[in-house]
Amino acid sequence: MLKRLFPILFLIFTISCMSDIDKNITTDLQVEGNEIFNISFTLEESLFLGFQTLDDYRKADTLSLPGCPNIEFNELERKITLEFLKERDCTNDQNLERTGKIHIQYLNSNSLEATTRLTYEDYQVRGIKVEGSRDFRQVRSLTNPNRRTEVFTDLLLIDQKESSTKISGNYEHQLTFLNGLLTGFSSTGSLEGRNITGRPIMMTPVAPKRYLINCIITGFYLPDSGSETWQIFRNQTQSTTHNLVYEIESECLNRANLTLQDGRIMVFRQ
Repeated sequence: MLKRLFPILFLIFTISCMSDIDKNITTDLQVEGNEIFNISFTLEESLFLGFQTLDDYRKADTLSLPGCPNIEFNELERKITLEFLKERDCTNDQNLERTGKIHIQYLNSNSLEATTRLTYEDYQVRGIKVEGSRDFRQVRSLTNPNRRTEVFTDLLLIDQKESSTKISGNYEHQLTFLNGLLTGFSSTGSLEGRNITGRPIMMTPVAPKRYLINCIITGFYLPDSGSETWQIFRNQTQSTTHNLVYEIESECLNRANLTLQDGRIMVFRQ
């Protein structure tokens, strides 16, 4: 009798454990989905600022920039400081809460190449603190003068629970101009690092993301197209894979559709 009872008890125990594991994985996938969108959005919303030239900032005023920051010039260091104030009433930020400073310094500017360094100081957007810097490099060539490459290492994103994501990335941006004015850009690239639970995370591009400047300057930062594959590793050989796809809902109102590994879809809007 006991020999017959043991397999039944073992089966019940196994099913119970599998149910608990499934619940944990389900919760983890949703948390991972939120983190993936937060990473993407945090990188996206300040891209435009890194593509502006020193002369662009000399001509700009507070109300002409997303978030309506104070603009401080340091001509000796070829450096611009943008200070975002929470209490400022800004009509072009779509209630996007920003505080802190972004420094933009123009380095190694010569006839062959130029580097723009964007550095965060006590900067926070949508409750996420950003620490570190990003370098945008332009090679002055006749074949592709509007190409920019971007590199950042150990950029920290810290959520409201003080959990941090650490990422490093390499990107390529292609700028589009009309009559000398920046009208849009496309971006593609990859990143890797660790997520808030300490697991390795990796993003690889599928299709370039496309941004329109007229949307950005009115406070809408999500691209209208593009897709990425995100992997989060459970161990050295096993990972979960999530797919992030952007699409247009209406003019400048875009959304991100994140398909989790289990087939569920999370939809994000700005």
